[in-house]
Amino acid sequence: LYTIKFEQVMACQMVIFTDPGEEIDDEIALWKLNSLAASNVELSKYTINVVTVGGKVNPQQRIDRCEKILGPLEFLRFFTPDDFDGALMRDSVVLLIGPLELSGNSERIISLDFAPKLVVLAGSANASVNWGKTPAAQQNCKSLLDLAQNSVIIDSATLSSQKMTPGFLSELPETLLPRVAALTWRFLLGRAKGPARFVAHLVSPSLAALKGRPASNYVAVDSVYQALSKDSDACNGALKNITVSDKAREIAESYSSHCLEGFSDFCSDVNVDCDIVITEYSQVMEALLRLGLYEDSVLISDDPMLQDDLLLSGSCEKFNKFQEGVFKDIGSPLPCYDHTALMKFIEMIN
Repeated sequence: LYTIKFEQVMACQMVIFTDPGEEIDDEIALWKLNSLAASNVELSKYTINVVTVGGKVNPQQRIDRCEKILGPLEFLRFFTPDDFDGALMRDSVVLLIGPLELSGNSERIISLDFAPKLVVLAGSANASVNWGKTPAAQQNCKSLLDLAQNSVIIDSATLSSQKMTPGFLSELPETLLPRVAALTWRFLLGRAKGPARFVAHLVSPSLAALKGRPASNYVAVDSVYQALSKDSDACNGALKNITVSDKAREIAESYSSHCLEGFSDFCSDVNVDCDIVITEYSQVMEALLRLGLYEDSVLISDDPMLQDDLLLSGSCEKFNKFQEGVFKDIGSPLPCYDHTALMKFIEMIN
C-alpha cells in the first residue's frame, strides 16, 4: 500500500473525464490514448486516470461498455466519480471529453486544494455537449476551468475538421468498425431531441454558422445523398437545391414543434427566421425520403430502431446494405471530435 501511494504522489497525473456509451468517438479516443501510451515517451511519465461521468448512462455501465468493446486497456485506470480520489487532480493535466455529471462528487473533485495544472475543454463554452446541458454540469465545467492554472477551450468547429475517412477507419481495431457504422446510421437518420439552443443547429447551416461550426447532421446527409443518389439535384449542389415535397415539409415542421424545446423563441433570440431553418430541415427530410430511409415521420436518435443492439444483430436489412456499401466506400461523414481533441491535448502537454 505504501508503494502504491508513493507512486501516485510521484507520478504526473492525467485525468480524462469521458462519457463512453453516447457516441463511439469516446471509445476511439480511449483506444488511441492507450495505444499511444505504449510507445510515446512523453506519455509514459503520466499515470492516466479515466473518470466516466454520469448522465444518460450509469458511470459503471460506461466502464463495462469500454471493457466489452475495447478489451483490456492496460495503460488506463478507470474510475467512477464515486471511486475517484480528488487528490489526484492536484497539478494534473485534464481533458474534458464528457460533461461533468459527477453524481454529487463535485466539491470533492473540483477543489481549491487540488487545482490542476492544465484543463482542456473539448467543445465551445456555453454551447457544446461537453460543456454540459444541466446547470450542475455547466457549473462544474466553469469552476474547473477557472480553478486550473491554465485552461484551454478547443472550439467545436476545430473539432469538426477531421472526418472518419476510410483511411482513418483503417487504423481502428475491427471491433470498433461495426459500431462506427451503427453510429453513422443513427447520425444520418436520427434527429436530436432536446432544448433548441443545444441541438437545433445540427440540421441547420444557418444556425450552425452562428456557432462557427458546420451543421454536422445536415453535412452528413448531404454527403451520403450525393454518394447514393442518381437525382439531378445531387449533381447541382445537393441539399441546398433539392426540391422539397409537402411530406418533407410536414415532417420538418413536426420535428421543430414537437422535439425542439423553445424552437421559435431560440430562433427569435438569435435573429434567424424560423422558416429558413424549417426549409433546411425539410431538405434533409426530403433527401432521406428519396433514399427510402424515411417513410412518413421523423426518427429520433434514441429510437429503438436505431440502437446498436438491433443494428448489430444483423436484422436491419437497410443498415446491412449501408454498412457493406457506402460505409466501406466513403467511410463515415462523422467528425471524430474526441480523437481530434485528444491529439491536440497531447500536443499541448508535450
